[in-house]
Amino acid sequence: MFSAILVSVASWARTGDDIINDLRDAKHAQYVNVGKGLMGLARIFTQSVPGISSGVTSLRMLDVSDCKSSVRDKFRKQVRELYTDPSYEEMMSSEKDNSRSVVLMRGDGQYVDEIVTVQTGDRNDVIVVITGHISIDDINKVLDETGYSPVD
Repeated sequence: MFSAILVSVASWARTGDDIINDLRDAKHAQYVNVGKGLMGLARIFTQSVPGISSGVTSLRMLDVSDCKSSVRDKFRKQVRELYTDPSYEEMMSSEKDNSRSVVLMRGDGQYVDEIVTVQTGDRNDVIVVITGHISIDDINKVLDETGYSPVD
């Protein structure tokens, strides 16, 4: 029975929030949480993207760039596990000068429940997690306005 519990815990999928919760208290980590209250206030200033701003319920950011190498290595290992999680869809990935940026999304095809952006590299190790219930149509409108390819 103990081995069954061990296997269950080992196969537990990590989320962007799990990574933030695990490392946010590390020495020199920078953590920001913008919850529902502040998101409501932000909606006043983001009326140009009403569908997106009304659908976002929180924004969390963790920067471990100034942490010890052991913390940064742990962050990168956890992020690599996140990239292989089948519940996330990779929307964008780019690499340049030893730096990698990735945008992942999780949703039901009509709405996005979570957007995770990650940047890793020689100088930056940052994750941003945006949660809510955001319409794909609203995301496509913003992407069209900015010139990016729409999300399918």
